[in-house]
Amino acid sequence: MTTSLMLDPNALLKPLNGYIVEDLTNADIAATGAIAASILGDLAAPVLKMLSVAGDSADDISLEFFPDPDDESTPGTLIFWPATRTSLKSSYDDAYQAEYSLRLAVFLSERDDSDVIYPAGFSMVLKLNESACELVKNLPPAVFERLEFQMKGGPLPGGFEFLDDSEHIPVLPNMRRQFLKAITRAHSVTAKKRSKEFEAVMVHYIWDNTEPQAHFEAVLSTLATLFVAIHHQSKL
Repeated sequence: MTTSLMLDPNALLKPLNGYIVEDLTNADIAATGAIAASILGDLAAPVLKMLSVAGDSADDISLEFFPDPDDESTPGTLIFWPATRTSLKSSYDDAYQAEYSLRLAVFLSERDDSDVIYPAGFSMVLKLNESACELVKNLPPAVFERLEFQMKGGPLPGGFEFLDDSEHIPVLPNMRRQFLKAITRAHSVTAKKRSKEFEAVMVHYIWDNTEPQAHFEAVLSTLATLFVAIHHQSKL
C-alpha cells in the first residue's frame, strides 16, 4: 500500500532558490553540493517511512548520499539499496552495483542560450539490473494493478517513463505490461551490443514546479512501493 505524507517539494527546494548552473563559481559548486545533501537528507526520513509502510521495516535497506562535485547541475545522489554487500571496497561500489536501487537527486536551475531559466527540481530513478528484472516479472499482477488504480482519477504524471535512447516507453497506463516491455527491450539491447553487462532497466521521473505537486509524492510513493515489492520477492 502507499501512504500520503503531504510532502512539499517546493519547500524542500527553497534553499536552492537563486542558484543557476551557468552562474556557479567553484565555491558555489561546493555550496550547492552541501545544500543538495541537506535537501535529500530531509527527504530520506519520509522515504524510509514509505518503505516501512509498504513492507515490514526498512532495517535491511541501506541509504547514503553520494556527492558528485564534477556535475554542476546535479551535485549528488541519495541511493537506497538492499543492505546485502556486493562490494567489500566501499559503500559507493556497493550502491552502484546493487541489483536494484532507488535513486533521488536534485538538479539546479539552468539558463539556456535564449536566457530562459528552467527551474530546479527532483530526479527519481528505480534502477533494475538483470536479476531484479526477473524478480519484477514474478511479482503478482495485483501489485501493479493496485498502484495504477491509486494514480487514476486525474491526469497521469507526464514524463514518468523508462529511460531509453530510441523508444518511448511510458510507465502508465498498463504498468505491468510496460515493465515487461522494457525488460524485453533491455535484453534485446544487451544482446545487440554483445555486452557482458546487462542494459539496466531504469524507471525515471523528473519533477519541477511546472508539474502538479501531487505528482511528486504519487510517483515517489509508487517507486518506493515497487522497491519494497522487489525487495520482498528477493527473499522468497
